[in-house]
Amino acid sequence: MTGINKSIFIMLLIFTGITGLPLINAADPSLTSENQTQTDPDDSSLLVDLFRNHFKYELRVLTYGLYQDPACSTQNPDNRFLELPRYKGDLEIRPDLRLDFDTVLLSAKPRIQLEYRSWPDGARKGESDWKDDWYLNEWLARLKLTENLFISYGRENLQWGPSFLFSPSNPFFMDNGRNNPKQEVAGMDFGRLVWIPGQAWTVSFIAHLDEGHNKSREDDFRKTYALKTDYTGRDFYGSLILSHRAGDRNTAGIFGGWTLSDAFLLYGEGAIRKGSRALYPKEDAGPWGASMEAVHQDDPDLRSILLIGGSYTFENGGTLAMEYAYDGSGYNDGEADGYYRLRGKAADTFNSGGVWSALSGQILGRTADTGLKFLRKNYIMTQYNRNDIQDKLDVTLRWTKNLDDGSYQFIVIGGYSLGNHMELFAIGNLNGGHKDTEFRSILDRQWMLGVEYTF
Repeated sequence: MTGINKSIFIMLLIFTGITGLPLINAADPSLTSENQTQTDPDDSSLLVDLFRNHFKYELRVLTYGLYQDPACSTQNPDNRFLELPRYKGDLEIRPDLRLDFDTVLLSAKPRIQLEYRSWPDGARKGESDWKDDWYLNEWLARLKLTENLFISYGRENLQWGPSFLFSPSNPFFMDNGRNNPKQEVAGMDFGRLVWIPGQAWTVSFIAHLDEGHNKSREDDFRKTYALKTDYTGRDFYGSLILSHRAGDRNTAGIFGGWTLSDAFLLYGEGAIRKGSRALYPKEDAGPWGASMEAVHQDDPDLRSILLIGGSYTFENGGTLAMEYAYDGSGYNDGEADGYYRLRGKAADTFNSGGVWSALSGQILGRTADTGLKFLRKNYIMTQYNRNDIQDKLDVTLRWTKNLDDGSYQFIVIGGYSLGNHMELFAIGNLNGGHKDTEFRSILDRQWMLGVEYTF
């Protein structure tokens, strides 16, 4: 347990102490209500009742196996760059702790993960290893200043918007985690001030102050501030999000939904800003003829991301949703050709060894993380979801197609109840299209099969 965050120990101690208090009273017959009143009329029973009434917890234990086929692409030649394991086995312990008083809310989500990985091929052929991770994915301290004014600070996964594919209006989390609900989105640190001026309106000031447990782009982290205004009516809801990233330009995001009938919903989501922080191929005099640069960061033109969708719920409870997404910052045909040409040249020299291999690895690192949620401009998604089939089975089928390069992704998410506390789940991810297209760049297929137990 070397290197475990001290805050996790504290939370686990709180968890053990709080949940143990009622058990101590129940286990010792000498601690009757009469004896407690005589010996300690205030402290003991008051403390027990306090935590019984205000403390809540849930403990989930997941164990699953994962099989995946790394794609044979120029992004990961012979699986020597990304070094993806073909087999993984995970055990995860996820307690959720919550202490809720009238004016103060405290919560924490410590996490423990034990993982086994195996490489039967690729750069690490024949290797396997074990690793463990102990961390605090989310925590929150919130104070109610008045009946309609709240202030909070903590590590959170702030999600909003109606879209399934991704959340373009969210300046903090464009990934909404809906592709795989069993893998948590890493929390980041926020301070928030929330004002509720009326029944239909909410105004939030949000300060993103640290990357928290989300280390995917740590080197690119900058503090971001947002003002979010929400309206909720009878048949319509909507939000406007204005944000500013330190040392960067402003972004305006918006989402809304309309209830046309009990079965039919329409919704939309989007964002607009000047320029783009993403990396694009730029021709130069280097050995590969190009490099990946933020060439549009200072552009004065406006670039937008737009998603429109709708859903229809059938009489059997199933829901069909369709979405179209357009990203004005995505690569056009010429930029995509330059991108794949550069990636191919870097892949050719990556296995050569020496200084050329190291330089090629730097290019492949930048082509793997361009800063774009999706690589191109036009996408469609179709999803069918039905829950509680015979009170046991939940199924989601999602198909996403890149309209520019023809590649596609098919996701199936299934859960089967094995009782009040146990669920068997399976998640599959199948990617198709020509070699060196977007959805064929990293994985060809991935399957996850596991069991989740909830206390």
